[in-house]
Formats: sequence, structure tokens, C-alpha cells
Amino acid sequence: MSNIDSSITSKLYRYEALLQAIDFFTQRFDLEQLSNFAFEFANEILTLKSSALFISEDDNFVLKNRRNYSIDSYSVENDSKIQLIATLHGTIITTNLQQYFSPEFIRKFRIRLVIPLIIDDKLYGFIVSDGKAIGECDESDYVIAKTLMRLFNNSLENSKIFSELKTKNNELDEKIFNLFAINQSSKMLLSELNLENLYTIATDVFGEITSSKVTSFGIYNDTTNTIQIKGYRNVSTFSKYFTELKFNSNSYTDNKIVLDINEDIEIIKSLFINWEELLNLDAKYIILLVKEKLLGLVTLSEPVTNSTYKQSIFELIETLASFTYIALSNAMLFEEIKQQKKIIEKKFKTLVNLNKLVNNINHCTSIDELFELTLKALNISFGIKKAFIALRDNEKVYKIKDSKGVELRNYQFSINKHWEDTFSGETIYDFTESSCIQYFNEELYKGFGKTNCTVISPIIVENYSLSYESYPLGYLVVLKTKDSLQEEEILLLDTITKNISPVIYQMNIREQIQELYIEDPKKKFLDVLSSKIKERNEYLLDFNLYYKKVNKHPFEEVELHEYKGLEHYIVDNYVFVFTYEDLKNEELMKIPTPNTIDEFLNYQF
Repeated sequence: MSNIDSSITSKLYRYEALLQAIDFFTQRFDLEQLSNFAFEFANEILTLKSSALFISEDDNFVLKNRRNYSIDSYSVENDSKIQLIATLHGTIITTNLQQYFSPEFIRKFRIRLVIPLIIDDKLYGFIVSDGKAIGECDESDYVIAKTLMRLFNNSLENSKIFSELKTKNNELDEKIFNLFAINQSSKMLLSELNLENLYTIATDVFGEITSSKVTSFGIYNDTTNTIQIKGYRNVSTFSKYFTELKFNSNSYTDNKIVLDINEDIEIIKSLFINWEELLNLDAKYIILLVKEKLLGLVTLSEPVTNSTYKQSIFELIETLASFTYIALSNAMLFEEIKQQKKIIEKKFKTLVNLNKLVNNINHCTSIDELFELTLKALNISFGIKKAFIALRDNEKVYKIKDSKGVELRNYQFSINKHWEDTFSGETIYDFTESSCIQYFNEELYKGFGKTNCTVISPIIVENYSLSYESYPLGYLVVLKTKDSLQEEEILLLDTITKNISPVIYQMNIREQIQELYIEDPKKKFLDVLSSKIKERNEYLLDFNLYYKKVNKHPFEEVELHEYKGLEHYIVDNYVFVFTYEDLKNEELMKIPTPNTIDEFLNYQF
């Protein structure tokens, strides 16, 4: 009766223990915890004498826990034979142990029972024992062992599935965050068209998303063939560091755009001459902004947390690099359009000013007025600081008729062999400060003062032969401009001289016609005065000169009957009378007999 009661008590204890095990193993634990708890429950419920827990680690099953064994460490090779327990057997093992384990292992641990720990179709581990502490294992023990095995394995599988689900959820959350980060970052990058602001934004975006300690951003300069570091961010020192990376070539055909400073050092050396400068940027990774050609780069150091970058970060970085490349291209194109717009506006303004100048030129009534207006317009509208216009006096000698910015009027100079290209109408120019010394004599050169260019544009009013005597009628010479000389300014000066050339030609024709058919009273009077001065000097024929101011209307002729019989001339509002004897006429004022024409012209009437 006592044996029956003892058996019933033992079974009730086991069932209660099983219920506790079911309740316990339906809770969430990680695989390591579950394997240790399985080992403890198996020992408690089955009352094992000696037992050991082996868990898969790398290519072996390693001893993780033991009871009543004196072995501290032991490992069993994880080969295809032992994996047959999970794929073909799938339950506890009490016989044919040598089919799965080596004789040495069986003998060393005196194995009588093996409880496999299986996850899906892989053997995760196993519990070995040499039997019960009291008595031998019977059928009921094996039933309990199988039940415990299924409970352990289900719990392990659930834990693995839950762990994988949790990992997937974390990955999904990370991808959602990355998508959000890409969305916000791309908006900021693509909406910014100012290059300087874009450098700062790109540096901050890469630095924030990767948590890099030091982040730098560089842009390619095709003039110097270098990467110029325009953005720098150091979260530890908040310092600034700017440098240049010299290129071997900015062409890059490899698909790899994220380079590791250690693993990809050969690629880095092939791209940059002074690649050591990357070490001064604390660069661990270099992100190339490249499509057909390299446009720029971003460097990242170790993360602030001193951890390693995840693979998802590199995927995010590659996506950001593509958006940054597009943003840079857009900003550069926008900057180019702005510059083109400024150039077009400047050229349009130049054309408007040129049109005004041409209109004003066409309304000039004299050559002096034409030259004065031209130089004044060049100074005000086109920023010409020093210039002059000279007309040919005879052959190679030219006389400066008007000047701006420097007083050179009436100064004469001779042209030399350096002027020969102008004989065919070509404008010659030089962008250097001292270039004009080869065209002018030293005295005139010193009179120019400070210059920054030389532009010599010929004034040609007819087709000259190719002989050495064929010289232009005149020249427009520019010696100093507001800013450095531009090509459009040279074209402008050439256009102006070609516009004033026919005007000068027509004015010369008009003057010739006027001399032939229209009498100039002033010229006639001055010729007579010059003749009388000459006669006095040669033949001692002295004369008297009298004058009288009259109120003359522009469209009325003055009748002076009282001077009939006397040699008299009307010039502007004055009457001049020549005599060889003194006159007694109170209305006439006597002028001291002049010795030269200039003396007469300077007389204060």
C-alpha cells in the first residue's frame, strides 16, 4: 500500500512540476536563459544523477553547465552526423548512442539519456545524463523526458521567432527612420541653391545621421584640379579645418562610392596625390559624390559612441550621396545661370549705352564736340578712366585732340612698328600695366601716369592701300579702365571707332565744301590780319586796327554806310576797320597793333 502511495505521490509531483514548467516556459526568455532553465527543470523533474548541458557555439557544442560531473570544459564537434538527431531522429536518445556520438564522449560522460534541444531543423544543444539518482529510468521517465523535450523545444523556437521578429521590427523601425531622414534631408538639400549654404547643410546632414565625430565636405575645383574642403564639423572641439586634396584624375569608373581608409587604401592612393591629408580630417570612411565624374566628397570619422557603423547606415549614406550630387549639380547650374544673367544684363546695358552714344554722335556738329562727347560717354557709361583721341598731323605723326583722365591735348607723337597691325583696321590691345611703353616715347609714357591696359583702335574713313604710307586718320587710345580689361570692352571700343569714323569723314567733307562755297567772315578777317602783319614785318608798312561792337540780330544784316571807302569786316558782333592813317571817330576803339594772330585773339575787347 505504501509503494502505491509513493508512486502516486511521485506522479503528482511530476505533474505539478510539469504544470509549473509549462507555465514557466510559456514566458519570454532569451535562448541562453531557456537552455539553462531547461537543464534545471530536467534535473528536478527527472531526478537525474549526473547531467551536462551542451550548446552550439561556432563549429562545436560546448559544455555550458554540469551537475555531478568533474569535467570543467568539453566540446563536441558539430558535424553532419550529430545534426541527424534534429533532422531524422527528433526525440530523446536512450539507445544507439554511437550513431551520433563518439565512443570517447559516451564513455567519458557515461551517457544513458540524451535530451536534444532543437530549433526548427537545427540541433541547438542537448542535455546528457548517466541516469536517475535512484533506480533506473523506466517508461514513465522517458514519457516525461519526451514531454519536457517538446516543451523545451517549443519554447526555444518561440523565443527564436520572437527574437527574430523583434530584430525585424527594429530593422523596420530603422528603415522607417532612414526613409524619414532621407525625405527630410533631401528636401533641405534640393531646396538650397546657394552653394555656401549647401556646404554647411550637407556637412550637418551627414554628421547628424551617422553620428560622426568629425565630418568634412569637399567640392571639386576644375581650375586647380583639387577637392577643396568647404565644410568641417567636429563635435568634440568645434574647431575648423580647411584644406585641399590634389587629384590624380577626377574620373572614377568603380561602382563603390563608400571607401574604407584601411581596406580601400589603394583606390584612395590612385585618386589623391596628397591622400595623407585625409588623416588630418580623421577620415575613417570617404563617400564619393560621383556619377560620370567626381563632383565632391564627404569624410566620416568614428561615431561619437565609438561603435561601428551598421550596414543600414552605409545604405543610407549612399542614398544621401546621390541626393547631394543632384543638389550640388542644381546649385552649380543655378550659380552658372546667375552669372550668365549678370553677363547678359551687363552686355544689354552696354548695348543700350552704346546705342545712346551712337545717337548722340550722329547729332554732333563738329569734330571737337564729337571727341568730347565720345570720351565723356566712355568715362561715365563704360568706366574708362584714361583715354585720348588723336588725329593724323602728317604721315606717322599724330596730334592729340582731346583726352580724359590725363591732360594730353595738342601733344604730338610718332607711331612705330608696333602700330602696323592697326593700318588694316585691327584693334590692338594688351592686358598688362606697362604695355603702353612699347607704343609711345618715354616722355609721353611718363605723362600717362598709372595705367592698367593698352587699347589702340584705329579711326579709318577710307580704304587704304597696303603701302607703308597708308596710315589711319586717327586713333582712340584707352590706358586705364575701372576694372580689369574685358574682351567685350575691346569689342566696344572697336565698335565706337567704326561708328565715329564715317561721322568724322562726313564732317571733313562738309568743312571742305564750306571752305569752297561758304565764306567764313572770321577766317577771311584773320587771313587779312595775318597778311598785314607779314607786310609790316617785311616792308615796314604799319597799319591801324579799330573795332566797334554792334547789336546784331542773327537773321539781319548790318548796314554800315559810314564805313564805306574803308577796309572793314564784320565778325560776330564786332566791326573791324583797317587803316594806314589815324581816324577821328569816337565810336571806333583802337587796338594796339598786334604782332601775331594769337596776340590778337587773346586781346580783351
